[in-house]
Amino acid sequence: MTISLLVGFTQIIMGVLRLGFVTTYMSDPLIAGFTTGTAVHVGTSQVKYILGLKIPRTDGLFQVVKTYKFIFERISHTNVATLVVSLICIVILYLVKVQINQRFKAKLKIPVPIELVVVVAGTVTSYFAHFHDNYHIKVVGNVPAGLPEPALPSFEGTDKYIADIPIIAIISFAQSVSLAAMMAKKNKYAIDANQELIAYGAGNVFGSFFSCYPYAASVSRSSVQESAGGKSQIASLFSAGMVLIVILWLGPLFESLPNCVLSAIIVVALRSLILQVLELPKIWRTSKYDFYIWVVTCLSATLLHVDYGLMIGLVFSFFTVVLRTQMARPTRLGKITEQNVYKDPKKYLKTAQLNNEIKVIGYNYPIYFANGDLFVREVYRLATVKPEVLRKQIRRASQSLSRSTSVDTMGSNSAIVKMQRQDSIASTNGQLPEIYDINPFEFEIPITHIIFDFSSVAFVDSVGCKVIKTLIQDYENVHVRVYLTNISDDIWNVFEATEILPTRKDIIFVSLDDAIETARTDSKPEINDNGLSKISFM
Repeated sequence: MTISLLVGFTQIIMGVLRLGFVTTYMSDPLIAGFTTGTAVHVGTSQVKYILGLKIPRTDGLFQVVKTYKFIFERISHTNVATLVVSLICIVILYLVKVQINQRFKAKLKIPVPIELVVVVAGTVTSYFAHFHDNYHIKVVGNVPAGLPEPALPSFEGTDKYIADIPIIAIISFAQSVSLAAMMAKKNKYAIDANQELIAYGAGNVFGSFFSCYPYAASVSRSSVQESAGGKSQIASLFSAGMVLIVILWLGPLFESLPNCVLSAIIVVALRSLILQVLELPKIWRTSKYDFYIWVVTCLSATLLHVDYGLMIGLVFSFFTVVLRTQMARPTRLGKITEQNVYKDPKKYLKTAQLNNEIKVIGYNYPIYFANGDLFVREVYRLATVKPEVLRKQIRRASQSLSRSTSVDTMGSNSAIVKMQRQDSIASTNGQLPEIYDINPFEFEIPITHIIFDFSSVAFVDSVGCKVIKTLIQDYENVHVRVYLTNISDDIWNVFEATEILPTRKDIIFVSLDDAIETARTDSKPEINDNGLSKISFM
């Protein structure tokens, strides 16, 4: 009672502080995997009733594995009568719910309340056939009438479990809101996570005075209600009213109801949750990361425990977000003339226009500490020029000038040096290395400009700013200009704070078209027949 009261207050405070935003981190694949794993737990807990077995209750890690271990160890003790009743109920429920209620949904004004029919029929048949006495079928048994008297929580031993209060509050809320989100998506309505928090908290506070445990949404009961056609709060209000009537007055009428009938109803109701596994091929085609989130969450919830499954699923989801940004690669963009936009030319082979001297590079992820190095390497690859390699070649060329390994004295005093260029700036026409005049000598570079499109970059942190500043400086040192375009206001502020803008305002452009037009008219070295810029060094 004390735990329920404190959990309730914790959830109310969380709701008032608008901490329900945690649900935004629960993606659809995570919720689907978690609810499927939870459904496996619930279904597993009903197997012993369907088979009529007496096995010890299991809890903690590997609960499902332990339960099936006990089941298979005692499978020979299956109560055949219980199994037959269970199978009959499952078949009837499936045929009516799937083959009648779903198939003829448009023609039926209300679905056939087959669950109620099965409960009444099972109770009446069990009462007159004496299922418990003649066939040893376990029944509900004595149902005490009336509600417990309200009492104040004792607060004894609070120091032993006070640290568990926020954990219980968060886990129970996350489990409940994940199921609520799934139902909301399925039935096309919206939920307010903060409102849910306050509602759960108020319910726990009220229930604590009536000997209630801290509660969370029930997968089995929610599935039964949803499969029976209940999709609004009116259905829950009606169900609660019926439960209250049963508790107060009608409990004794259900003493002969076989437990296996209730289990059959729950197992059939879980069908829609279990069948979520059939969405995996579609999820795989849509997103490999979502597929892995689904599988990891489901397996963790199934094999370990539902609480661990939820936490592992959340952590793994965060990990995939970081992994996506770390593994993201920039792309070279080409102009789509029909629509005057810039896209990846690999996807627009027939219409994309590329400029070999002006490389336009786009990036669809943030540039920050986790992916800065990869971003730089990919820029080098797309630009086909690595500044460090180019500087080394220029340095070697300068050293060759001083040594003059081969001098042609026929008709002039000018020296000629043969220089072998690296692959990153090699001529693409397959000809032999060229001869350069020593004084002055010329060096060829494949491009003149690199233009970055920041329209899809969400943010840039301090490390990302250092990466960009280094790229700009390194390329300028080898006579390749870097332009930045489509910078958002947030990134603009970061650039100002890191002194990129104050010193380099001339490289910032509003649009790609402006940057490209400037690059084309910019006073740059002469372009030779191979599409390489020619720079002279004295």
